[in-house]
Amino acid sequence: MKLGSKGFLLVSVPLVFQVIVVLTMSLLLWQEQEQVAEQASAREIIAMCNQLIQSAGEIARHLYPEAGDFLDAGPVTGDQFNAFKTSVRELEIRLGSDPEQQDRIQRLSKITAQFIPLLYTARARKDPTDVTGLHGSERLLVATTEDVFDILSAIIASEDTKHLAEPGQRLEVRARINNCLSAAVVFTVLLTIGLAYVASVGIRKPLTRMSENAQRISRREALHTPLVGKDELAELDQLFHQVDAAIEEALKQEHNLIDCAADVVCSLDKYGRFTFLNPYVSDLLGYDREELLGTSIISLVNEEDCQRADSFLNEKCSDGESRSFELQLKGKNQQVLDTSWSTIWSDREQHLFCVIHDITERKQLERLKQDFIAMISHDLRTPLMSVHSSIELVQSGAVGLLEPVTENELISTGRSIEHLIDLVNDLLDFEKLAAGRMDFELAELQLSEVFGESVRMVKSLSDEREITIKLPPVDLKIVGDKRKLVQVVVNLLSNALKHTESRGLVQIETCVVDGAVEILVHDEGPGVPAEFAQMIFAPFEQIGSKPIAELGTGLGLAICKLIVEGHHGVIGVRSSNILKGSAFYFTVPNPGAPASLPATNPVSAGILAGN
Repeated sequence: MKLGSKGFLLVSVPLVFQVIVVLTMSLLLWQEQEQVAEQASAREIIAMCNQLIQSAGEIARHLYPEAGDFLDAGPVTGDQFNAFKTSVRELEIRLGSDPEQQDRIQRLSKITAQFIPLLYTARARKDPTDVTGLHGSERLLVATTEDVFDILSAIIASEDTKHLAEPGQRLEVRARINNCLSAAVVFTVLLTIGLAYVASVGIRKPLTRMSENAQRISRREALHTPLVGKDELAELDQLFHQVDAAIEEALKQEHNLIDCAADVVCSLDKYGRFTFLNPYVSDLLGYDREELLGTSIISLVNEEDCQRADSFLNEKCSDGESRSFELQLKGKNQQVLDTSWSTIWSDREQHLFCVIHDITERKQLERLKQDFIAMISHDLRTPLMSVHSSIELVQSGAVGLLEPVTENELISTGRSIEHLIDLVNDLLDFEKLAAGRMDFELAELQLSEVFGESVRMVKSLSDEREITIKLPPVDLKIVGDKRKLVQVVVNLLSNALKHTESRGLVQIETCVVDGAVEILVHDEGPGVPAEFAQMIFAPFEQIGSKPIAELGTGLGLAICKLIVEGHHGVIGVRSSNILKGSAFYFTVPNPGAPASLPATNPVSAGILAGN
């Protein structure tokens, strides 16, 4: 049964009982009122009968007084006769609905019809000494009067017997009322107790059971057996069991993921002791989980990182705030491993949850990269510069005149060496920018100066390809490192010149967007496909589908991206709305920008290929 039906029954049952009690009490009270009304009516009828007897006696006494009183009795008036007739008529009306009094009423009406003329005849007598006439009318009038008295006495006796001689009827009705009230009170108490029990069994117990199930779910304990029924409470309890099953399934999947994870997943208490470890710790450190549970993390940290580990673990952090750091750990075989930690603190659990990732190979690659960069810087760049200087010295004629063939070979060799030097410089610049070691000399400068110097540096290439570079008339000031911004503009112009056909057009455009200056370089090249819009800013990514484009080192746009981000700007590419090719754009702050720029480039780790 649905809760709505149960609630309707709980309300309707006492309501129906109360209606029955009210109707019963109304019926009993109506019976009592009827008895009271009948007794009042009987008293009135008896009073009327007594009044008629008294009136008839008064009239007879006036007409036939005792000896010596005749002359003092006085005459009988017509009003007395009319009053007597009116009283008889009223009595007939009052008793007209009583079947037991019908015969008496008819006799009374008949006798009254005879009695009134006799009274008039007696009043009209002229000679009181007429004994014969006196005794004849007296006998008839007395007989008639006696009949009237008998009928009225019978009516009085009947009314007295039916309504006044039985006071126990009213007592009986009152007793019924009292019994009804007592029974109603007792039944109401019993009904209330019964309904309370029904509510307890049907509503309170299921709610209590579901409350216990909710607590069991939080403690991950087995739930009570599901409630049987089709009401809302049973459906809700069944939903609790479904939720518990879903949580159990999710926890199993979570445990499976943690157990199968290729990272160490663990938790530490506020003292830095392990409270949980997944099986991968055996693969990474060589320890069984049981060996490490309850031990301090400091015992696994390399001696050089103990102080850092202690500061990380003791550092206060708010609930739900995640942190990342790196530590060196010692394995069971004393092998030192580089690890990356991602941690989050839970105030409720009072535990630090950690994911430990092995980055030993990445660190080795970084060290190899550093060694490679150092090798390029010291073992490759210096000899290349020396060779380049020697070639320039030979070309200047220091060793004598050169044959044209020899001079051409030296020019080609010099260009190759310059290309190698540019490649080395790009690698060194990119490494410094990616590592955040490149200094930015920020200053307020005119944007026109940046454009002018950039155009001069690519003039030889634009003249060679007969491409026009259109500059905008700008009078804007920006904040930045002039040399590095010129490097960005030169790189974008060089790419635009390489991808634009001869006798084409390259146009520079500027606009102010959200408090920053946006610089756009439009070309007439084939455009950059949408799928390569982000990829081309990654290191060593190139699009070489156009034959006229000479492929470079693949680091130019990556370096531009790092320089622009070092100025808190953004760089990107989109289709040109001016020319038919692409529009490479980047933003730099103007002097009115509220943010202050750092002295070094805050580039996110991992942007360098291979990190």
